[in-house]
Amino acid sequence: MKPDDLHLVRSLPMFAKVTDAQLSVLVARGSLQRYPRGTLLFNEGEQADFLMVLLEGGVELFARDQDDNEAVVDILFPVDSFILAAALTGAPYLMSARTLVPSRILLLETGAFRRAVAADPDLSTPVMAELAQHFRRLVRQIKDLKLRTGVQRLGCYVLALAGPADEVMLPFDKRILASRLGMTAENLSRAFSALRDQGLSVQGSRLVIQDRERLVAFSRPAPLIDSAEGPLSIIAD
Repeated sequence: MKPDDLHLVRSLPMFAKVTDAQLSVLVARGSLQRYPRGTLLFNEGEQADFLMVLLEGGVELFARDQDDNEAVVDILFPVDSFILAAALTGAPYLMSARTLVPSRILLLETGAFRRAVAADPDLSTPVMAELAQHFRRLVRQIKDLKLRTGVQRLGCYVLALAGPADEVMLPFDKRILASRLGMTAENLSRAFSALRDQGLSVQGSRLVIQDRERLVAFSRPAPLIDSAEGPLSIIAD
């Protein structure tokens, strides 16, 4: 693996303190793969053979019902790991994964990863913190779905995506956004129309916040749901 790629892997907090020798062992038992857009990486119910680390591109995690209707559970961008719990426990995947765009993904063999976690506190402690972060992200998503209307969820999403900027481009198509927000495509279209009266201009994938104060007052973003959370650390008293 190239030094630049190893640097990307080390940018994940759970690999930041792992020795070069230990990281080399993990990488040697894995592989770096390129996938075109729309590649199905795995299906829910399958066994986890690899921990996956997204180095470039984008991945959607989704689930299907018995009628093959899909719902997006999460959307990932670099650098991020995914399916960590399944990789640690050997339990089947609870979600499927598919690339949103051409992507590079490091596949780390789960057996080697579990042995390294069991043997090395410099890896096991950050892994616990990573699991805690994934859990907290899921709780935020549940609160977003349970405590807000669809229009408010969309407004808060736009505000978080834009940050301090007044103009932003959607990073993926509206079908995926609708599913991620727990809405149908038709309801998403209605929600965008409703937000036009709350200070948002919609021009295809280009969104312009024309009245931030009004959009904030309507959407009511909350720090414990919408604010980005930095890496967590395990506190040892």
